[in-house]
Amino acid sequence: MEILLQEWLSIKGFILFTIGLLAAIIGVLFGAAGFILMPSLLLVGIPIHTTVAVNKFATGISALSNVVSFVITGRLSVKKYFSFMIVSCLGGVLGAIFAILLSERIMNVVACISLIFAFMMVLRSNKWIVKDVKEMEEQRINKLVPFAISIYDGGFGPGSALMNITYFLKKQHHYLKAVELTRMISLSSCTGAFLFYYFTGIVNWGIAIPVSLGSIAGSFLGLKIIPHIQTKWIQIILPIIFLFLIVQVVTDLIK
Repeated sequence: MEILLQEWLSIKGFILFTIGLLAAIIGVLFGAAGFILMPSLLLVGIPIHTTVAVNKFATGISALSNVVSFVITGRLSVKKYFSFMIVSCLGGVLGAIFAILLSERIMNVVACISLIFAFMMVLRSNKWIVKDVKEMEEQRINKLVPFAISIYDGGFGPGSALMNITYFLKKQHHYLKAVELTRMISLSSCTGAFLFYYFTGIVNWGIAIPVSLGSIAGSFLGLKIIPHIQTKWIQIILPIIFLFLIVQVVTDLIK
């Protein structure tokens, strides 16, 4: 325990905390925490499977802090969306199993295809990104879409929350509602995936704890910033983030 505490309070621990903080802010605002978290962890020398496991733990803890806040304030009903949480949790477990069985290169191919598809959807549908719930009529959500995204999230992750936000926006949910539902689904898929990684012995607590503490702080900062985000910013930033994610995955493929 003393060794772990020293590691958390070291310069490395501060760096990991900062990575978690920045990733969570980006994750809450634009659903692209993996764009910051995973490359940063790989850059400081964390193995790929450990990185994925830490990503699931940190993102799950961050999402949990948000979901608890949403439920307490009455903005989100767990009872209403419980079936989505179960489906997403199962998707996360399935994704984690695939991650263990498949090579990193194949996972990158899957990520690239998924991100390109979502990117095209954003470009074609950017006009429906709005914030005023009074101007909209929410459409029914298909559980298969969050389930499919959760499989990808459990096995790899970058861009998965952004895909969920994009899907909910397309279903005429206002931006804040899309973020709330996405955080709930992220919590579920990350929980399922993390439990699988934990019982397979992949989790490194010396890395997971400082990253997660940063994620908790970043998630609350992100929620404070959301009300000040203007619609036109979202219309511009979402496609740009998608493009950066695609470039990142393609770069990994050609290395």
